[in-house]
Amino acid sequence: MRESVLILCRNERETILYAAEELKRYLSLAGVSAWTSVRETHSPYIKILELAVTPEEFWGKEGQCLERSPHSSQRDTAESPSHSVRQNAAETPPRSVRRNVVETPPHSVRRNVDAYAITVTDLGGSIKGSNNRSVLLGAYRYLKELGFAFLRPDREGERIPASVGPHTVNIREEASSRYRGICIEGAVSFENIMRFVTWLPKAGFNTYFTQFKIPYEFFKTWYLHTNNPYYEKEPVPSEEEVDAFVKDILVPHIKKLGLIWQAGGHGFTTGAAGLPGTGWDPLAEEKVPEERREYLAMIDGKRGLFHGVPLNTSLCCSNPLVRELLVREILHYIHGNPQLDMVHVWLADDGNNSCECGACAAKRPSDWYIEILNQVDEVLSKEGSPVKVVFLAYYDLLWPPVSAKLLNPERFVFMFAPITRSYRTPLPVEETPFIPPYKRNQCRFPVNAGENMHYCSAWKQFFRGDSFLYDYHYMWNQFRDWGDYGSAEILWKDLVNLEEAGFDGYVSCQQTRVFAPTGFGMYVMAETLWNRSCTFEMLARKYFRMVYGDQAEVVLSYCKELSALSYMEQPENDDPGVCAEAVEKLKAAADLIRTYRPLFEKNFGDEKIQDRMAWKYLLYSGRAAEMYISMLKYRRLGAEDRVSEEYRKLKEYLCRTEEEWQEGFDVYWFVKDRDKKFLASDT
Repeated sequence: MRESVLILCRNERETILYAAEELKRYLSLAGVSAWTSVRETHSPYIKILELAVTPEEFWGKEGQCLERSPHSSQRDTAESPSHSVRQNAAETPPRSVRRNVVETPPHSVRRNVDAYAITVTDLGGSIKGSNNRSVLLGAYRYLKELGFAFLRPDREGERIPASVGPHTVNIREEASSRYRGICIEGAVSFENIMRFVTWLPKAGFNTYFTQFKIPYEFFKTWYLHTNNPYYEKEPVPSEEEVDAFVKDILVPHIKKLGLIWQAGGHGFTTGAAGLPGTGWDPLAEEKVPEERREYLAMIDGKRGLFHGVPLNTSLCCSNPLVRELLVREILHYIHGNPQLDMVHVWLADDGNNSCECGACAAKRPSDWYIEILNQVDEVLSKEGSPVKVVFLAYYDLLWPPVSAKLLNPERFVFMFAPITRSYRTPLPVEETPFIPPYKRNQCRFPVNAGENMHYCSAWKQFFRGDSFLYDYHYMWNQFRDWGDYGSAEILWKDLVNLEEAGFDGYVSCQQTRVFAPTGFGMYVMAETLWNRSCTFEMLARKYFRMVYGDQAEVVLSYCKELSALSYMEQPENDDPGVCAEAVEKLKAAADLIRTYRPLFEKNFGDEKIQDRMAWKYLLYSGRAAEMYISMLKYRRLGAEDRVSEEYRKLKEYLCRTEEEWQEGFDVYWFVKDRDKKFLASDT
């Protein structure tokens, strides 16, 4: 007889109803007859799984956490045997899950941290959350305990058990990090973003940042297929169409999932100056409205575009009219997006581009920045707006204010964005707040991880409120680490230390299409943000077992060794330079790829394997990695004439195959980032 369950929603909030439908859909795929209801139901004849929001159960009336189970419960899950999937139903019987979690003593936590309590025996019981989103997160966690997995946004990345056997799941947890999110980047289609955002709560994320007033740049570059001459161009949506997609389709979906919507950042400064600002496209100087030229930063005695790019052009912030226009831009955006949770208020992109006029030079850029933020808050406070304002330390703003103060700190969330850092070593936990003196437009931005934290420590003395790390682990570094093991380990170390470093979470500014070679880094990100007690080795064993089954150790060994040979032991940058030791390691890396290739080809071609895409990613990225390594080998041999030649071969391969592994690798950004490194000799 088929197992059956009624999923009962204790409120009719959209996210709770969605959680119920997701449970119904996935349980049905595993052979369970499931129904949903919003009516009070008691029946001795059918099992009931209750979904409810009960914040008081987690924090009580005073916001104090009543009890919390140790995150080590996830460690037990990580070490448990692999679950059977549908294709192996005849081979492996359903697993019985009997989990009882020991409660730890009460301790204090802040409200609004995601938390859930799952108490279910054989489909009957409850999933309770501290908020609507937490109920959905708890629903997915419950499914994972039954053998489901959500490894990538594509359908092949899901694991569905053949059936649901006897089980008891008793888990009570809260997230290690309050903010767990992704920022849109790279070249993407509308479908890419909808699938990716849908996957976010399945992985445990809770926020999505659309960046820009209108995130046109990211869709434009995909549909134009910029940097890929072999991909036929498609009709490019207009800015108005992208805006409509975000407002009418994406944001309602984000809200249905219960995610925190963050937006803005780039585009406010250009709007105040009457300039286009949906991307980094250059603009002819004569197209700057003359009546607005006085609003632009003065550099070397001239007011104009910074290197011809409006988005990188600073404003003359000492001018009261400029500040007023900028504040209007920000408020107009907030008023036009009533579902906005957090608005990012940034100044111009790039660095060493601050206004040098006498009035501006009297204060640091960050002092003028704080004045603008206070003006925004003043209006929002009068309106009673709950919107949080995100401000950042980034490029010239790494130096904190000298005289200005935030008048209403509760309005703001601090974001530390160390865009110039190295990813060879993790960010340290404790650093003294010593930074070099600020020199206008002569700033040297920090590369060393420890030096970056000097600046963060200085800002932390200025602002002690909510904050998150906004970092770029998968923005471009994945193009250097083709095994994605060394990079993932650095990410893990950074995330484990977030709380000690004074951060309440992490938002990743990264490519959307980053699931080749394995997607391991994204798994590490999601799992560690939820539970920082998981060891890196534990995460690796669990993830590779879920993806590659009985060949997990083989693939894990390949990725680990490829990272060590071709990334972790290589020079910090890829500039020209002879290195005999590097040549030998690169040769060994190429041999490693060739050794494993027959296995990848075999499994990709095996139609009995459920997740052939996982093997396709290994195969295609391996071919690209071999070409990349060959190019590096010639660089380390000093044969620069061969470097550009090998690089062109690699680009052609990536461009010709992009459509076949589109969700795994972003060719647009690879070319954008690597051209300047390997075609420099042509210019």
